[in-house]
Amino acid sequence: MKRLIIKRLAMISLLFLIVGCGGSSRYFMLTEPEMMPHHYTKQLPLVGVEKISLPEYMQQGSLAKQLSSTQIEYSKDAKWSEDMEESLTKQLIVAIQKSFNHPDVYAYPWDLSKQANIKIKVTISRFIAYGKNIYLDASWKISDLRRSKERSQLFSIAVPTGSTDEEIVAGMNRAFSKLSKKIVTDLNRNF
Repeated sequence: MKRLIIKRLAMISLLFLIVGCGGSSRYFMLTEPEMMPHHYTKQLPLVGVEKISLPEYMQQGSLAKQLSSTQIEYSKDAKWSEDMEESLTKQLIVAIQKSFNHPDVYAYPWDLSKQANIKIKVTISRFIAYGKNIYLDASWKISDLRRSKERSQLFSIAVPTGSTDEEIVAGMNRAFSKLSKKIVTDLNRNF
């Protein structure tokens, strides 16, 4: 009887081990936006970029897909490798730095002795795969703190995508790249 119990426990343990090894997660990250088409010659002052605000479903650590107008599903094996708010903020900072060849773009607020002259705030209200598209809805506000000038803009795009996790992440990269380009263009034209 003891042998039978031990054999069954060993089989159950082996089964848990096999199932546990087979369910590994894959980790994804959004990459730096595509190179900006222009390298602007405008000399920007010190620029601060606030942490990008994302919808709650983007902060859960797993890739979310919208199934219907009221239902979201989280992928069981596709995880984000980074905090998405911090990652997207860093990517926008790099896009601005490269577009203007300007290193003085930082996450805001910071512990520098200098105050930002221009502050950028981005709020993303929708960033998700639904059907055959990635939907990205956002708004941004650029504030020139020296001149008390502000400009707000809305942004909405649908980018075609496939249905695999890899294709969805690639579509999200393309959508965020388009948002970054619009913000950089707005910064160049109006500030």
